Amino acid sequence: MTKTQKVQNYIREHGLDAVLLTSMENMQWYSGFTADTGWVLVLPDREFFITDARYIEMAEQQLEKGRFTLIKERTGGAIPQMPEWIGKTNAKVGMEFEKITIAQQKVFEEGWPFTYEPVDDFMHELRSVKTEQEIESMKKGAKITMDIFEHMCSVIKEGVTEFDLLAEMHYMMNKNGCHPSFAPIIASGENSSKPHAVPSFRKLKYGDLITMDFGVIYEGRCTDFTRTVALGEIEDELKLIYNIVKKANIETEAQMKDGASAREVDGIARKIIADAGYGAFYEHGTGHGVGVEIHEMPWLSTKSVDTLRENMIVTCEPGIYLPGKGGVRIEDMLIITKDNVINFYDTTKELIIIE
Repeated sequence: MTKTQKVQNYIREHGLDAVLLTSMENMQWYSGFTADTGWVLVLPDREFFITDARYIEMAEQQLEKGRFTLIKERTGGAIPQMPEWIGKTNAKVGMEFEKITIAQQKVFEEGWPFTYEPVDDFMHELRSVKTEQEIESMKKGAKITMDIFEHMCSVIKEGVTEFDLLAEMHYMMNKNGCHPSFAPIIASGENSSKPHAVPSFRKLKYGDLITMDFGVIYEGRCTDFTRTVALGEIEDELKLIYNIVKKANIETEAQMKDGASAREVDGIARKIIADAGYGAFYEHGTGHGVGVEIHEMPWLSTKSVDTLRENMIVTCEPGIYLPGKGGVRIEDMLIITKDNVINFYDTTKELIIIE
């Protein structure tokens, strides 16, 4: 069943007249358009794509021929023709409540005589199971990600700053035709104890752990990847926590499959780290879905109600963070299959020591 058919079935089943997608993420995912400005209006028997004059030529080139009625109009406000396109003034329209600002809500309510229903949960669930085309794009993005990591290991040396590494990473992404899927995390020494550290002018020195957490956007899909490496020999406790995190990563991934509870999967990593005496130093979730957004359904956490399903793409990223000393995170991106997972990355999980 195509994306069009799934959304149109939802419209009929829920008594809606239309679904309007205004977020960049859902617009791009649904239509295949790669720019950041456009709306998609889906009716039970018709689809409209709305964008302004800056992007109309791009839309003509990128959108599937004959699929959409293409409208040249500035998005953002309550477009006057919308009731005419839907075919009624008192329409019931599905909207993304999570993405609409209070200011936009006011404009829409004043400009359109519609009633609105949220479609956020439906869209999250729809996007969570990837198509073969999406999986292939993410495989290519993952290969670029691994190549960048290998290059980054070759430029790590004493005296280089975190910002130097960040600049090199951005250069390699752009050289490969990609953009970062989120602001890269490059954290060395004591900075690596911060799960989402911001790069600084700190200079690398021997005995440091260096965590690199980054990803790329390739063909509209994100990747996510983390490895922690060492510059020279590190102290014994840092070696210990590295091996605990590696064990948590490997044993958690071994239990991930279609039908598994995301909360229970999170608990596997959490128990391994807690049993080793470091439970207080692991407080973030074990993983999340990846797709057109870097963080999306499903969520692998203590509060998750999600179930892993075949062809979901998720991360597994346990970590231990010792304030003032250093931290370790090992993250893979995985395809859920019927009986196990397929890792996008073949990068080693053994501690890489850079001399």
